[in-house]
Amino acid sequence: MPVVELIRLLGQTAAAAVLRFDFLLIIGVVLLMVYTQYQRAAMLEQRLFGFVRNRPGEQLVQSVLDGILGGAIATVVFVVMGVSLNEVGIWYLWGLALLLMLVQPRFMCFSYGAGILALSHLILGVPSIDVPALMALVAVLHLVEAVLILLSGARSASPLYVRSGRGDVVGAFSLQKFWPLPFIALIGAAVPVEILQGVPAVDMPDWWPIIRPSQPAPPGMEYAFALFPVVAALGYGDIAVTRAPAVKARQTSARLLLYSAGLLALAVLSQHGWVWAFLAALYSPLVHEWVIQTARRSELEGEPKFAGRETMVLDVHPDSPAARGGVQPGDIILAVNGIRVATRQDLADAMTPWAFDVKVEVENGLTGERRTLLCPGKVPPLGVLLVPGADGGLYLDLRERPRWQRLLDRWARFWSTRSLRR
Repeated sequence: MPVVELIRLLGQTAAAAVLRFDFLLIIGVVLLMVYTQYQRAAMLEQRLFGFVRNRPGEQLVQSVLDGILGGAIATVVFVVMGVSLNEVGIWYLWGLALLLMLVQPRFMCFSYGAGILALSHLILGVPSIDVPALMALVAVLHLVEAVLILLSGARSASPLYVRSGRGDVVGAFSLQKFWPLPFIALIGAAVPVEILQGVPAVDMPDWWPIIRPSQPAPPGMEYAFALFPVVAALGYGDIAVTRAPAVKARQTSARLLLYSAGLLALAVLSQHGWVWAFLAALYSPLVHEWVIQTARRSELEGEPKFAGRETMVLDVHPDSPAARGGVQPGDIILAVNGIRVATRQDLADAMTPWAFDVKVEVENGLTGERRTLLCPGKVPPLGVLLVPGADGGLYLDLRERPRWQRLLDRWARFWSTRSLRR
């Protein structure tokens, strides 16, 4: 493969894109969407705990840097695979994704809409789409998402109180990331051979593209592929209850990598028969849903990590005495200035009315390590968020029924009431 020529051509395409007003406008809209999501998360932190743990502006900057890396990965895979986006039915895919979002927000993921569109095409013949290219698109986007989750999914995890599957309120972390994803894609078309003569182009090897156009080029014509810039947005939302955020992000990333690898393999195989295309269409939504439900069950049925001891630290406020002293999530505060503490009230009494340069003895509930820390400055506040107490406070119920089930329940109650009135 002519790597140097491709890099030069990709660089020219990227440079031309940043000078286009429409491209910059789309980037601005996507950045606004991402910033709005981070702003909502910050407002929730303020409401739950009285402070903002993750500032939206800082989150946006980091997401842009991560998104550029993800876009580079997507570009390389799309170009190497030769995936052409002009036959994937992108407008059908977006429209169906928006409709599915009304049923359940997570169904907005392209894996569900792509599976439905592919099955409709294979069984009914409509819409006219290239199933291998569509499956490859979904696979590549999930591959990029898996890499970004691995690199930054646990960064800036937000503390949260949740009602676990056992019914008790415990500490947890919300993992939410949103990435603007600028990348360069391919669009192909069959053109007369004489038009291609004398046009600057990069000659690709015979095995390329791996995902071939659905129809062969007519006599006297050849397929040519042009590069064009695209801006997309990726989102990741998860809750870590039974494991630390970093562990949760690694597990989610591994599952998505396996999912994307399997779907990409089926996308290639689906060029060789209807059966493989049908399997890919089923795999896209069903295996994705299995991945989500498996992760959800593990959080509902597993043993919560941030529960059991009233003086266990769920999170540490930035720039606080606890943060400067090295207190970490999962630490159980055992003593303050030599005074043993076992409850929230004990901890409050040990720092009443105030103290300077507090010595704190802790034992990490996740690793078992015991440490004696010096937290410099005046306390209170120490700057720690403890796991939920007996009252629980504001919390998210993980056992909440899906939106579509709640809508059916309301509909059933409505008709039941009408029947009683009659």
